[in-house]
This record gives sequence, C-alpha cells and structure tokens, in this order.
Amino acid sequence: MKYDYEQRIISSVDFTQRRPFSEIIYSALRDAIIDGTFPLGERINEKSLADQLNISRTPVRRAIDRLNKEGLVESVPNYGVIVNNISLRSIKEIYRIRKSLEVVLFDVFYEVMTEEDLQHLGDSCEKMMQAEEAEQIEEVFHWFSEYNDYVMQVVRMPRLTLLLEQLSEYLKNFRKYSFYSKERRLRAIQEHSKILECLRCRDRDALAKEVEQHISNSEQQTIDSFEDNHRLHSSSLTV
Repeated sequence: MKYDYEQRIISSVDFTQRRPFSEIIYSALRDAIIDGTFPLGERINEKSLADQLNISRTPVRRAIDRLNKEGLVESVPNYGVIVNNISLRSIKEIYRIRKSLEVVLFDVFYEVMTEEDLQHLGDSCEKMMQAEEAEQIEEVFHWFSEYNDYVMQVVRMPRLTLLLEQLSEYLKNFRKYSFYSKERRLRAIQEHSKILECLRCRDRDALAKEVEQHISNSEQQTIDSFEDNHRLHSSSLTV
C-alpha cells in the first residue's frame, strides 16, 4: 500500500517547473499530507522517493525538513519520518487564528477605505452572483479571491497578508471541496455582501460580527469536508 502512496506523489511531481527540486518535492508532499493521500502515521521513505524520482536524497531531505518545521511530519528514533497529517484539532486552531486576523484585516480596511474601494467590492459581489447563476464555478472562486485580495491590497499589511496566506494553504484542498456545494457558494456570496453592507453603513461592531460569522461558517464547512474526505479514504483502504 505504501508503494501506492508513493506513486501518487511521484506522479504529481513536475520537474519542468523553474523551482529548486526541494521546493517542488516539498509542495507535492505537503499537498499529499493535507489531502489525505499520506494518512496519519505513514512512514515517508526518503531513499525510495529519491530512487524513484532518479535524484539525490538531498532535495528530498530538505523538503522533509521543511515539513518537520511545520509540524506535518515528525522524526521517530530508530524508525524514520512519519506523517502527522492535518487533524481536526489543527483545523480548529487554524480557524481560531484566522478569525482573529480577518477581523483585524477588515477593521483596518474600515479605517482606510474609500467610496471607490466599496464600489470595487460591490462589483466583485455582483460578478460572484453572475458567475454562480451561469454555473461558472471556477469564476465564482475567482471573484471570491478577487474580493479578499483587494481588501489585502488596500490594507497594505504584508505581514498580516502573509500569515493569512500561510493559513489558507493548509486548508486549500478542503475549502475547495466544500465550495463545490451550491448551497455553500450561495451562502458565501451572501456573507461577502453582508460584510460589504456593514462597511457601507459604517457599522464597525456589526462588521466584526459578520466577519466572525463568515469564518465560523467556513470552518464548519471545512470540518464537514475534512470528515467526509477521511471517511472516503478509510473506506477505500478497507476495500
């Protein structure tokens, strides 16, 4: 079964990218851990991966070192490196941090926003709904990102932006799956519109509550997606 895991990862490695091998391998391993391809407790065989990729063990070792620093793997004496995986507890921790950061982000946006900025967000909300009505799902995702990216651009807090982007990376697979529900996409569009309405009304307290509610709803949907993903993965292993 371990060979099957390795083959899935190896097939996702693309050395045509103009990036160091260690970064490419790191991205492939991290995605495989996050989406459950590598289940909790599975051993990562550094030598086997290097041999099958026909490269030295150095880039693989560097990639694993980065994963270790992020807490996604750990070294077990006299055994090797095993997958910690992203857990339900980790998801809740990430969303707790994200909720606080998003409240700060929109509070700063509130302080510096202009009518032009509000118009830009309004246009994004309209385009979200237009894309949803046309069932152009990838376009809906695009306008979700456009809305959030614009807020970050206006706020101009690079450290805060970096932290939010890092948190989102851990959850990107589960969030993508959860947004394939039409009900969730429509609710997310409504949530973005409510946040915009609070900004337009200059209601700072209501703004914080709407941002918190939006993140809480996203958290619950991510947890549901996480649990569904692991149920499917567990059933596939028993077939």
